[in-house]
Amino acid sequence: MQDDNNNDLIGRIYETALSPGDWVDLLDTLTGWSADPVDAGGDPAGGAVAVDRLVEHLERAVRSSAYMHALEDRTHILNTMYNQMPWPMLMLDERMQCLECNPAARQGLREGAVTLLDDGSLRFTDPALKLGVKRVTTLAGGRRTQLLSSQRDAVTLLCMPVRKSDAPGRIARVRTIVWVLAGHSLVAPSPESLKAIFNITHAEARLLHLLCKIGNVSQSAELLSVSVHTARTQLKSIMAKLNANSQVQLVSQAMGHALVQTVQPPALRQTPERTLTLADGRVLSWFEYGAPDGRPVLTLDNLGGTIPDHRLFENWYREKGLRMILIVRPGYGLSTAQPDMEFRDFGPDIRALCRHLEIERPPMAAYCGGGPYALCAAAQYPDLFERLGLIASTVPIEHFELDKLDRIHAMFLRLFRRDPRLFVLIGRLALRGVQRAPEKYFARLAKSLCADDQAVLGDPDLLARLIERMELSHFQGARIIIDEYLRMQHPWHVDLSRITVPILHWHGEDDRIISIGSARGLAASMPNVTFRSFPGLGRFMVYRVWKAFLTELLELPGEAAPDVTRRLPTAV
Repeated sequence: MQDDNNNDLIGRIYETALSPGDWVDLLDTLTGWSADPVDAGGDPAGGAVAVDRLVEHLERAVRSSAYMHALEDRTHILNTMYNQMPWPMLMLDERMQCLECNPAARQGLREGAVTLLDDGSLRFTDPALKLGVKRVTTLAGGRRTQLLSSQRDAVTLLCMPVRKSDAPGRIARVRTIVWVLAGHSLVAPSPESLKAIFNITHAEARLLHLLCKIGNVSQSAELLSVSVHTARTQLKSIMAKLNANSQVQLVSQAMGHALVQTVQPPALRQTPERTLTLADGRVLSWFEYGAPDGRPVLTLDNLGGTIPDHRLFENWYREKGLRMILIVRPGYGLSTAQPDMEFRDFGPDIRALCRHLEIERPPMAAYCGGGPYALCAAAQYPDLFERLGLIASTVPIEHFELDKLDRIHAMFLRLFRRDPRLFVLIGRLALRGVQRAPEKYFARLAKSLCADDQAVLGDPDLLARLIERMELSHFQGARIIIDEYLRMQHPWHVDLSRITVPILHWHGEDDRIISIGSARGLAASMPNVTFRSFPGLGRFMVYRVWKAFLTELLELPGEAAPDVTRRLPTAV
């Protein structure tokens, strides 16, 4: 570190900022360097100075990477039809403040139903329309593109929630792109799409297409070779079917609905992410799978919010009469991030969701990184769950067998122990690398895992599902992964021996991330545990045993009412 100009490590740091997909190589080099805590002269203080210098270089590299990241995200958002539409378009933050707008917005929103003020705020004449936009910007309405209409003001807003950028600056504040739709446009949906969307006749669809395109009934009638009287009769029929009060409103609705069909990402047309606004204003989201009227079962997924993909088990859930409710943790999906959150803080949110869904004491089945949240909730709120299932769960730091971690996680942990700043900075580069080249990262990760885990990551369908769910889970940015990883390095401050419900705990004996010894240590610290280990299975065992695990969990003897003063015997 004496000569930065000739130091290979420094060069690799800046190379990784340009090519974040190679972050594992940088992690390897940094870990090797950090193994020696002293400088070349044997002075520990000199080692501390070297770390500070290294942190400075990493911070510069991260800033450089973040700048490029911001440019890429800005280009992506601007290309998302932002400057290509003839309507006024606005970029809004979570407070509905306009960050940027197109020329049509500056010219066309000086007064009217929606007015753009000089300070960037918006004024609505219809309070209901304002409330609708607020629900979109806070994600209370989900991540779907939404169409908001005001019959009173004959205006329609097309609102598209935007995935949060992890880059610095204004781009990270953009939450929603809003189009204020007018009746006239150069872009018109085809008669076939209008007929399919609105269930109108072919003749009505042809007329509506021309109205969207040229906006004049007489000219449209002439082009269709029908009388103006016939065209007006068809227009009245269409307005009645679409519940429109004016031609302007009719055309705005037609254009808006057609655009919704066009811009909606395919992944969002599948299982909807539902939302609940909590008492403190935060949004909590969840997914449901299986039988809507079946036995409710809560579940939490892994660190990263990507595994398992419950769509694979949809038919089995229905066959067994199960209503699987996947709770999305704060910071993932649409659930509002909670600064300085601890594992023990999630119990009240789970209780609020249960009350909202009108379910009492459901079973909880938690996988991997969801385990700590479920365990803390069960210890603090004995009446929350009827029973608790853990599969490949993360364990408290005191049970970690740190010398048995896989190579990538072991390197991260070594950096964290040397200096948490090194972990956070390389983590930020790593997140960008994973976003840019996810297949490359999972291929590198698989090399350190057992054969069964390698088979899961080598399955093209499972890998594609993992990457797709990763895109959806990180809608508010991927920094939540760093936050959760740091959370796992600290004590949970919850007495797990106070858990009173029956616990089913399964773990793979060949898990290279949370070792089987760590899992046994966790099991021994809790009462009333049925523990099973599985030879040859590892971190991703959930895909192999999920059905059997749920079946055994739901067959465990339950209790009618917990007694928090009584200790249950340990059965490990």
